[in-house]
Amino acid sequence: MDGPRSSLAIVVAAAGLGVRLESGLPKQYVPLLGIPVLQRTLSALSSCPRVDAIVVAVNDQDVEYCREEIRMERIGKVVRVTSGGDERALSVRNGLRALAEIGTWDLVGVHDGARPLITCEEIERATAALENDPSLDGVVLAVPSTDTMKIVDHTGLIIGTPDRRTLWRAQTPQIFRWEVLMEAYDVPEEVLLGATDDSSLVEARGGRVAVVAGSPENFKVTDRVDLRHAEQILAERRA
Repeated sequence: MDGPRSSLAIVVAAAGLGVRLESGLPKQYVPLLGIPVLQRTLSALSSCPRVDAIVVAVNDQDVEYCREEIRMERIGKVVRVTSGGDERALSVRNGLRALAEIGTWDLVGVHDGARPLITCEEIERATAALENDPSLDGVVLAVPSTDTMKIVDHTGLIIGTPDRRTLWRAQTPQIFRWEVLMEAYDVPEEVLLGATDDSSLVEARGGRVAVVAGSPENFKVTDRVDLRHAEQILAERRA
């Protein structure tokens, strides 16, 4: 697309507890080949030319620690570390508010702090898709489902089998036009708490959101199997 490049800010949601890792640490601080998961995530985002600014939302008690670590590691595109909330959507809302105090951007994305394997190529594909289609309000990195999915009731009884060709596994970052996401998050807290992801809030307002092909390697580190898998991928990338 010709014309000026769109500016892009990213909110990184990193206030989770990550109890499934059973490490004694929130998952975003667990070492991944010696470097905390969150640090790897922020470094990966900061290295991307398309990313202009990053706000990180962490647990309130971790704000000063993270600020100091980011300063020491010279992760230059992080413009603010702010307190998150008890739920992911509240952390994202706080991150968006922190961004709005600094300025405005053409595009704004939301990324999970525990997805350290994101690449600049994926972010480039997502932003290009938005720039090339003015009718879109947002895009979601995603991968097609390779598993057969089942719909079950509260007793565990299968009540449906959707066509897996229509099913994609959503990833992050999910990237939107600035005004669109700000308006989507300007809703009562109970609405935010019922949202499964950022795109669902935009969709609920009638927004047009498309999937953009992501990578199976851009998974969220939630348990020890994920951690071992991430270490293997990082080792291969270094080779």
